[in-house]
Amino acid sequence: MKMLEIEVKEHVNGELYFDLPDDLLSVLGWVEGDEIKFVEQDGGFVVKKVKYESIEVNFDDEELFTYMKHAHEQGLSFNDWVEKALERFIKHAD
Repeated sequence: MKMLEIEVKEHVNGELYFDLPDDLLSVLGWVEGDEIKFVEQDGGFVVKKVKYESIEVNFDDEELFTYMKHAHEQGLSFNDWVEKALERFIKHAD
C-alpha cells in the first residue's frame, strides 16, 4: 500500500483543510467541487467521494414523524438516518 502524507492547514476563519495533489485526484477520478465524507475506520479515517442516488420514499405523516423522532433521538439528521437505514437493509439483503 502506498502512503501519502498531506499537510492539514488552517484557514483564517479557523476551519481546517487540506489540498490533494492533482495526480491523486486524477487517479481517484475526483474533481474540484466533489463532496467527500470521512468514515471512521480502525482508529483512523477513510475519505470517500459522496455519490448521490435519488430514490422515492412514501411515508404517511405519522410514519414520517416517527422516523424523524428516531433520527433526532440518535443525534442524526433525517437524511443521515435514512441513509443508515438503507445501508442496513442492503447489507442484510445481500
